[in-house]
Amino acid sequence: MPFPPLAEPASDLSEDEARRHAHQVILAGHGMTAQRRLAAARVLVIGADEIGAPLIAHLADWGVGTIGISDGSPLNPWDRYLGIVADEPATRADAWARALTATHPAVRTVVEGRFDVTTAADLVAGYDLVVCAGEDPARCQLADDVCAQAGKPYVWGSMDATGGRVAVFWDVHGATLRDLFPEPPTPYFRGMSGALRAVGSWLAVTMATEALKLLTGAGEPLVGRVMKYDAMAATCVTVPLRRDPRTDRPAEPTAAEPFFGLLSPQAAVAARESTLSVEELKELLDGEEPIALVDVREPDEYAFVSLPGSTLVPKDEFLNGDAVQRLPTDRRIVFLCRSGIRSAEVLAVARQAGRLDTAHLGGGIVAWAERIDPSLPTY
Repeated sequence: MPFPPLAEPASDLSEDEARRHAHQVILAGHGMTAQRRLAAARVLVIGADEIGAPLIAHLADWGVGTIGISDGSPLNPWDRYLGIVADEPATRADAWARALTATHPAVRTVVEGRFDVTTAADLVAGYDLVVCAGEDPARCQLADDVCAQAGKPYVWGSMDATGGRVAVFWDVHGATLRDLFPEPPTPYFRGMSGALRAVGSWLAVTMATEALKLLTGAGEPLVGRVMKYDAMAATCVTVPLRRDPRTDRPAEPTAAEPFFGLLSPQAAVAARESTLSVEELKELLDGEEPIALVDVREPDEYAFVSLPGSTLVPKDEFLNGDAVQRLPTDRRIVFLCRSGIRSAEVLAVARQAGRLDTAHLGGGIVAWAERIDPSLPTY
């Protein structure tokens, strides 16, 4: 069913903006009032990757007045959609803000900080709705929890190799992501397993359209429904999503570190039980408790960058050797790797061998460089 529009109309549009959006303004059922609603609307986009980036472009093209972007990842070659360029090193958010300032001067682009459990509520408070289709299911779940607490809709998308899903979660009107996934699902990391990039564009258009409907009060948003798209089968179906009576809503916001990659079931369980954030590890290292940092990467990686005081013991020595038996027993063990995949696998081996005094660093050295020591090189 239709919902009341989230955005009140702006007082007026400039002549330039009226000309830019003329095809929407003359559209029956949209008109100038809906276009002025878009001009006054505020949308937070979490992640400017192969879904978020074209989504940002569509929101700007359609006339959304304020677009907040939360993505501190560097702009990589595969991120340069629609001619986006960066003459100097830049984050995805910075690059898009500069591009839209030049091409869409009427759009106010806000580069937001990191979206995590300490900042999420304040970020969401400044926007009419939130859009997120990131690879990290824990971050998507955090967005779901915070939007539910704030009573705001959350446009969600998820992409795998050749397909994806889209839904609108709005706790006051229907089911949420926690009803679909009571626990964060295993992530599909596109950078490791591959993906058909055209699917990202399909998701972007579909999610942006859902945002437009919510902002203007048009059509029937995907509240209480999930749309599933399979590019190879050329099918698109919509299925109902109902509340799970066992789910507490709204939930207390929590966020696990991302597990980028397809972990074994044993590693996924071990990581959920014994993951340290980089902030938690820094606090431990600054304290008096003795900690043994065990780096499970390969020697060339360790030579390129490592954390001070860490010891190199490659992953294979745990999986195929006696490395667990050689671990010190007089201190807590923390495993680490590049991004938290290999360290989670080693953590599972150690805990299965009875070493329950072990943990691993969520996000690995990449997260440490991003949030603790930006001087460290990453790869």
